[in-house]
Amino acid sequence: MIKLIVSDLDGTLLDHHKQVSLREQEQLAKVKEAGLQLCLASGRNHFEIQKILSDIGHQAYSLSQNGAFIHLDDGTFFKSKLFEAELAHQVYQLLHEFDLVKLVCSIEGNYIANPTPASDAIERRMFQPLIVKANLEHAFMRDLPTSKFSLFGQLDLLLQVKARMEAKLGERLELFISDKDCLDIMPRHVSKGSSLLVLMEQLDLKPEEVACVGDSFNDVSMFGVTPHSFAMHGAHPDVKKRAAYQVHSVSEAIEHVFDVNQQLALESKGSSLL
Repeated sequence: MIKLIVSDLDGTLLDHHKQVSLREQEQLAKVKEAGLQLCLASGRNHFEIQKILSDIGHQAYSLSQNGAFIHLDDGTFFKSKLFEAELAHQVYQLLHEFDLVKLVCSIEGNYIANPTPASDAIERRMFQPLIVKANLEHAFMRDLPTSKFSLFGQLDLLLQVKARMEAKLGERLELFISDKDCLDIMPRHVSKGSSLLVLMEQLDLKPEEVACVGDSFNDVSMFGVTPHSFAMHGAHPDVKKRAAYQVHSVSEAIEHVFDVNQQLALESKGSSLL
């Protein structure tokens, strides 16, 4: 039986207004009524995930910042996986020549060295203001535990950055195109999938007891964790190829979960009568 449903946010559970639609809220209420557990897995930070959960009146486990942080369903911190200070500093230095919006992500929020009109546009997509830190490059070695770098700009430039990072530090990094204009840089072996495995161990869940839904390359690592993986219909073809199913909404994936559980319950009842 599927006991845990894991959902990405942007492009998946959230609509174009960055909200959870009424239809999705109604389905999540059914998930709660059925006694199933929910986990939100996102590149967004813990504060943003908690705001979304508060808005819809739900509790959930969370894998924030692409799995860098794991929080339990009551919001308490469980585990984190951060950059080594020296590696974070190396990454930031390699980004100097690229004209992109560069966010440095930590548990407290998203930092930027110099606000610009481009970064103002990115800030409007967030649920909290960017934190300005003028001496950002020197902060890595002192007082800035870093979980992720998020770069925003034209896709061709992001792909150049990705290639540069792979050439220079590829064995120490995970790199994801997480949105049409966003490249995320993570420490090696830190992903939604790796943190989902940690959470599954904590909850004593088997792969077949978990279902996950996502729409981007940073969700692919989750698809390999469970046979019940769903890619959104509008996802990149290479993302959709890695999932077991395609859906148009999280609601559709939840209906599939209910169908699977109902079928398993019927089979269990039938076998008990033999």
